[in-house]
Amino acid sequence: MLVHRPGEEIERLTHDNMRTYLFEDIPFLRRMRAEHDKFVDRMRSEGIEVVYVERYLEELVQDEVLRRQVVVEVCKQAGVARLADDLSDARAWDPQALVSLLYCGLRPDEYADRLGRSWSGACDAEGFVLTPIPNAYFTRDPAVVVRDVAISCNMLYAQRRREALLTRAVLERHRDFCDHEVAFGGTGDATDDERLTIEGGDVLVLSPEALLVGDSERTKSESIQRLAERLFAGGRMKRVYSIRIPSDRAFMHLDTVFTILAPRVVLWYGQVMDDLEGVDRYEPGASDEGVTAVRHAESRTLQEVLAAEFGGPVTVIRTAGGRPHFAAREQRADGTNAFAIAPNVAITYERNERTNEALRAHGVRCINIDDSELVRGLGGPRCMTMPLCRST
Repeated sequence: MLVHRPGEEIERLTHDNMRTYLFEDIPFLRRMRAEHDKFVDRMRSEGIEVVYVERYLEELVQDEVLRRQVVVEVCKQAGVARLADDLSDARAWDPQALVSLLYCGLRPDEYADRLGRSWSGACDAEGFVLTPIPNAYFTRDPAVVVRDVAISCNMLYAQRRREALLTRAVLERHRDFCDHEVAFGGTGDATDDERLTIEGGDVLVLSPEALLVGDSERTKSESIQRLAERLFAGGRMKRVYSIRIPSDRAFMHLDTVFTILAPRVVLWYGQVMDDLEGVDRYEPGASDEGVTAVRHAESRTLQEVLAAEFGGPVTVIRTAGGRPHFAAREQRADGTNAFAIAPNVAITYERNERTNEALRAHGVRCINIDDSELVRGLGGPRCMTMPLCRST
């Protein structure tokens, strides 16, 4: 499981800039880290191997060539290409300091303290030479593993695009992963187009043959079709389903309103999922250019599609047991964003008591974690984890 421990980037948040960085409130970092550490400890106690993306990056940038590649890409993306030469200097920035900087950003005074000279370039409106990325503890969104390949996501908001770049650098270049394929969104890929956005919270694997993707605020239908083409061409999937959810910050990803807990068991936020406009199904086709993804308007409901893919009737557990008032409260606190670590075993936020009650009533073992600070970024246990490999 790939995670990122919240770092000094959280301390960059203020009441003036927090919404720019997609936060509704300012977390208390020390307690946030303690909550995240306990979360990781709980996963490890359940037999899960947990690894940190920042540790992989520290190992990666020890290589002079790879370090240069990463900092050039980061600085180019951030519009401060001239900073790359300074960050490539291993004498000024050891691996840990450099990786910390890539997350928490850089101010002119910090640049001067480290290098002994003033920064002469431009800064953003907040006074950053390089902006922070405080959403990085939500490792689900920058990348997804589908069978034996990775999808490198293209984030909607500029404030989050460095997360995808750093995760992609690890998946493409670190020795533990470089033998595997990045099938979508890799370096130099034509899919790396700002209009073709897709984020990992919208991607759910139904089976070894089928994927479900949310057409949401942050994932575009054109991206879903392009992704389907790539997966079909590589023989990784036979069907990709797409469902449209409201383009609303409250429902930013599919996994904020729908998650899978076990074969034939799902958690479902009724105020969105009961009113879906319909389901599209992509299947492989052929053209002179090669494999294509042909879209069909699905005649079945989503529950019927799920029953067919799961091989039997589906049990739908509703957020907060289906009580609209409490469901709205707990969906906002990521009650639906449960993270299944095994069939009918889910990590959930302790605060979502009525949803947890509903899960237990249906035989789901809930592993509750502390959440007073982690929840402030609007993401739950599933958002904070990116599975690299699952046992079958």
